[in-house]
Amino acid sequence: MNKKKVLKIFALFFIVIAVFLSAFLYEFMMASGKIFSNGKNDSISIVKQFSEMIINPSESLQGEENGQINILLLGIGGEGHSGGELTDTIMIASIKPQTREAALLSIPRDLYVEVEGEEIKNKINAIKALGDKSKKQNGIELLEGVVEEVSGLKIDYYVQLDFDGFIKIIDLMGGVDVYLENDINDPAYPDFNRGYDPFYIKKGWHHLDGATALKVARSRHSTMGDFDRIKRQQEIIKAFRQKVYEKYSQMDIMTFRDIFISLSDNMETDIELREIPRFYQVLKEIRSNNFTAQTVNTQNYLERIYVGLGYTLGVKDAEIAAEIGKNLFEMQLPEKTAKTIREESATIEIRNGTDSPDLANIIAQDLENMGFRIINSINIDPPDFNGVKIYRTQDCKKAETLSFLLEKFSAQEKISKTLDSRADFVIILGKGF
Repeated sequence: MNKKKVLKIFALFFIVIAVFLSAFLYEFMMASGKIFSNGKNDSISIVKQFSEMIINPSESLQGEENGQINILLLGIGGEGHSGGELTDTIMIASIKPQTREAALLSIPRDLYVEVEGEEIKNKINAIKALGDKSKKQNGIELLEGVVEEVSGLKIDYYVQLDFDGFIKIIDLMGGVDVYLENDINDPAYPDFNRGYDPFYIKKGWHHLDGATALKVARSRHSTMGDFDRIKRQQEIIKAFRQKVYEKYSQMDIMTFRDIFISLSDNMETDIELREIPRFYQVLKEIRSNNFTAQTVNTQNYLERIYVGLGYTLGVKDAEIAAEIGKNLFEMQLPEKTAKTIREESATIEIRNGTDSPDLANIIAQDLENMGFRIINSINIDPPDFNGVKIYRTQDCKKAETLSFLLEKFSAQEKISKTLDSRADFVIILGKGF
């Protein structure tokens, strides 16, 4: 083959690569323009953000100077769904970069609130929709103000996702593994056409696709209604975080490009593109054991109040309710439960199969500080599973300790006839932890 033919082949090769990269970047930028424009189509701003993300990314995030970043997470029905403009899910994701901790705080959508400076008094899930009709400020600003008053936390960012986007993002990640504490039997689950789509699923571990995960996250047909639903939502988010970690560790850039493109019509945020690299740096350091979840609940903060012919939820004491933000990162146990755990005096072994060799000792120190007895912590070859599994023998009945560990690590329980360990529980840290 002569030199001219070789040059032509190389030229053709580089043209194909250039066209592919151009198309890739164009699709990514157009999708990003819808997601990262705070609901506004500003192509010039997005091009600028995109170039800054590559050339001059943000070195810090809002709230980071105070040691805590608070992100308001909102779920809405979206176009084509009954009540699609109402805020179906309201959570705060709070991150402490220095201590590598994260926490979720869920706010019940039935909370009845009054907005200072506005003639609005309604359930919190309607505040954004009502605010969007206000001439004074937009719905996000109005809802952020209410959430800040309820939680005592300053909101730095918001992310809003509709139902279709939720289904897409779960499916693109390959589904999520979630443990259900109880059966769900919901004959009145809505079919989005003013009818019903009965939903039933047994308790236990399930691999959920996007459509099923949405049903698990939305169903209220249970003993504790919305509070059971909130618990399931928190578990889905924890499982999703683990999936994201797995994808990032595999450098699966095509998956994230597909997510941006598919969510361009379903997601909205005021996070800027140039802040994404810093968010990645912060989030990748957070492990499952440093991820807590709490709810503004009726036990300490809320009470039932009657409005019209029905009841809803109101804040018992605004000052007390706002204190929840200060204790957000503490996994609080009832004194009776804590006493039982102390009496069980369980022994624990930790086996670390992650790519972080110091993690076994870090986890051991964390548990020892909480009063647990760690008899061994070692590194092992990577196991053939993701997340965390906790092994015990069939004869081990230390139920409160097991329940605590399963929740803390979002772990799966495994029962073995014998354990090659002197410990009551063997915690194995797998990939994606």
